[in-house]
Amino acid sequence: MIAGFCCDESKKDGWKWIWASDEIFTVRKLSLILDENSLAIGNNSTETIRNSLVPKKVEIFVWRTLKKRLPVRIERVDLHSVRCPLCDDEIESLDHTFIFCSHAIKVWDRVFNWWGLGNLSNLSFNEILRGNAGVPMSNFGRKVWQAVEWVSAYHIWINRNNMVFHGKSWNPPVALNVIQSKSFEWISRRSKGKNIDWLIWLSNPNSYFTL
Repeated sequence: MIAGFCCDESKKDGWKWIWASDEIFTVRKLSLILDENSLAIGNNSTETIRNSLVPKKVEIFVWRTLKKRLPVRIERVDLHSVRCPLCDDEIESLDHTFIFCSHAIKVWDRVFNWWGLGNLSNLSFNEILRGNAGVPMSNFGRKVWQAVEWVSAYHIWINRNNMVFHGKSWNPPVALNVIQSKSFEWISRRSKGKNIDWLIWLSNPNSYFTL
């Protein structure tokens, strides 16, 4: 293809990356492009699910949940029983696993009370993953609350798997402690220019709604 091609020695040669307006390649730009194409929500939607306050593994978990790609029994796994392996009260769907199962309810009650938001009310799991708290808040506050909800859902899923596959017990008060510490660790490390205080985080976290 380049047979007979001669370079113009008066001009500087170099590489250009056509996927960026400045034609300069960086790993971050590539990562954003991959996310926009692979983490889309809906078949014909450009909406992506992102929150820079949590690790990538939590973002992927939320994306899989919204796309109904988690292996719960009614939707992804063919077993002799499709009932919830934790409470055995209902069929194990995503909504049941993360919202209606008695184990999940105990966790969410503690998380919502910790933030002074009462209880789940009529929020769907889809609304929870999108950071809907039903109260006014700043952009940063919504991002923080969404991160806490994602960490809570991620913790519920991890504990569900530990109970099913390893026979481990699930203690809701301990679950809240883990959610508080993990969300604080991830959010405080990723909140550039924001001071997240541990004591305020435990006692009055909704004060970050207005930051």
